[in-house]
Amino acid sequence: MTPAVHRARIAGLVLAAGLLAGCGIAANGGDTPTPAITPQVSLSPTLQLCRNQLTTTLAAAGLPLTQPASAVRPGESPLLTAAPRTVGQVILPADPDHGFIVLYGFPDPASAYAAAQQQAAYVGSGEGRVQFVPDSQFVLRQDGSCVLFYAWSPSASTDPRSPDIATVLGTFGVGIDVPR
Repeated sequence: MTPAVHRARIAGLVLAAGLLAGCGIAANGGDTPTPAITPQVSLSPTLQLCRNQLTTTLAAAGLPLTQPASAVRPGESPLLTAAPRTVGQVILPADPDHGFIVLYGFPDPASAYAAAQQQAAYVGSGEGRVQFVPDSQFVLRQDGSCVLFYAWSPSASTDPRSPDIATVLGTFGVGIDVPR
């Protein structure tokens, strides 16, 4: 056996041991970090740019975007769950518990598109749909390396501006259809 083959086998064994150890930690709920339930404190340049564009888009329609007072985590597909994100809220005077918009950042537009497609399939499926009120409507948009997600329900929202948010968000980036 040549030294190169020997080193390759050792490297393979070390890699395999690391993968198995990692699976054991995740399966046992060890020290594996869990996704945060609050927005990022410091945004990546990509997320900051998308948030600035979103703030401008909403403000032009008289819908100011603010930092929510509480942690928000909507039903998400695995790719969105793992992505860096920021949450904003359009204040709805008659419905202060709604109006949340989540922006997710990805390394490139292709991975953002894949994540948006996965989210569309997720919220369109039985597994994802049960996490929302039955008449929920979804706005899922991609703008470059960012994905935007907004869900609202005509039966659960008591503020007449909730559909206005969805309409304005329809001008942000490119729409991703959610199957019914």
